[in-house]
Amino acid sequence: MRIGVLGSGLMGSVAAKYLVSQKDVEGVQLVDKDDAKLKKTARWIRSSKLKARKLDTSDRAALLESIKSYDSLLIALPHVAALSADEVAIDAGVNAVDLVFDDKQMKLDARCRRAGMTLIPGCGVAPGLAQILAGEAVGQLVSVDEIHIYVGGIPQTPRPPLNYRVVFSLDGALAMYADRRVRVVRNGTIRTTAALSEIEPISFSKPFEDLEAFLTDGLASLIYTMRDRVRVMDEKTVRYLGHAEQIKTLIEVGLLSNKSINFNGAKLRPRDILSTVLGPKIMLGQDKDVTLLRVVVDGRKKDSEVQYRYEMVDYYDEIAGITSMARTTAYTGAIAAMILASKRTKQKGVVPPENAFSGPLFSYLMDKLANKNVKIIRTVTTKTRLQ
Repeated sequence: MRIGVLGSGLMGSVAAKYLVSQKDVEGVQLVDKDDAKLKKTARWIRSSKLKARKLDTSDRAALLESIKSYDSLLIALPHVAALSADEVAIDAGVNAVDLVFDDKQMKLDARCRRAGMTLIPGCGVAPGLAQILAGEAVGQLVSVDEIHIYVGGIPQTPRPPLNYRVVFSLDGALAMYADRRVRVVRNGTIRTTAALSEIEPISFSKPFEDLEAFLTDGLASLIYTMRDRVRVMDEKTVRYLGHAEQIKTLIEVGLLSNKSINFNGAKLRPRDILSTVLGPKIMLGQDKDVTLLRVVVDGRKKDSEVQYRYEMVDYYDEIAGITSMARTTAYTGAIAAMILASKRTKQKGVVPPENAFSGPLFSYLMDKLANKNVKIIRTVTTKTRLQ
């Protein structure tokens, strides 16, 4: 199988490295407009299977011609470029996986079906793996009461400022806090609330015992696939204690605002200033990260109330020098791209990850992740007997 990867950033480069290591993959074409980045990635991967191609993905005609020969496509582009790449994949009739989720993707279903192709949106770690685990639990239940997702990529050792290090995109993190509406399901109805709300303490295995979780807009495709089936549903981001209040302070004083202000005759956006000053101080750098994920699903099975709980604590790969966030995100997306390339699934249209990985494909994904030491522990608890 031949697989294309769009974007040679943190996620795309790791996905390409994973794919060339798979015996069923004959070739990987890595596309990016940054020639220096491509060459750096090629030197790191060092595989005859890899072909690096300089191409601006915003050139839709050139991209369309480039991807026609792929068996599948993994889109690892920034959010602003992802939807356009999805549309090009549809025009080419090439099955595609996108690490990014955008609500607009759900409206592409009819186009995908007409093209006879499959698009799996939001298929990284969260969204992605979190939704897959939730979908697996729901499939085991007669009825579902609640779905709760807790996820966070944090430094293994907290230190100021904010006790946080950026493991993906600073702009994305700031937007998650300040811009996006947070959708939750309460009493079977979709409601909108503020990010950073409903703060609660949360503990994982040592040494990650004193943490907090707060609402963010991470339900992604579950809003569409589960909203009529679940009474309560939400997603929370995990950080070290005190992080939410620190971010709230930045918001309250206006430092996360995108509204331009006049500063000594210049028009400046406070968030741009904050990013410039804060960015270098909280990039991961030499720090090592950990990704924490917990998915809890409560429902009913036969005559019992049952809880499914999935938990992952994944560490920075010391040997390969790969962040945990890249491992858990890129590997999940790459495995999905392999499934599409090998035609293991017959589903067409926009297929959210929770629907794409069912039955044997769920086991296939778990086995592939475990082979890379990404391990997920499942606990099933029968809570009470119904009379």
